[in-house]
Amino acid sequence: MWFVTRRRYEDELAAAKHEIRRQRERAEAAEEKASTAEFNREQILRQLAEADAANRRLHGRNLELGKQVSALAESDLEYAAHLERRVARLKKVGKRIVAAWAREQRRADRLQERLDDAVGLSTTIVDSGRWQPGYKPAPPKPEVAP
Repeated sequence: MWFVTRRRYEDELAAAKHEIRRQRERAEAAEEKASTAEFNREQILRQLAEADAANRRLHGRNLELGKQVSALAESDLEYAAHLERRVARLKKVGKRIVAAWAREQRRADRLQERLDDAVGLSTTIVDSGRWQPGYKPAPPKPEVAP
């Protein structure tokens, strides 16, 4: 027969109670996390179901509108002809704009050449002392023997 001292019994009892309390807190925390996760899943499922329903409604509406647009374009020949005339007119305007841009670009290039000639930039610059009073030419590069 084994005898246990009162001090050892109380120490073991206190340790056991502490372990029981710790395990209970862990279980309660796990239950709380599980209930939160379940609530979140239900909320997400509800939101996804609503989004899916809205998506299905929009898909159906888009199909219907697409049919209406194609029917309108096919059935209204005057409207289709109007659109074709408009496209042709816009193409002509676009070509005119590109041609005008090219003309202005050539004009600007010619003006730049004239300006370069006027200030002496059209040839290789030998001495810029005319417009830069403190200009000193770079010293000649030494030739490297092969």
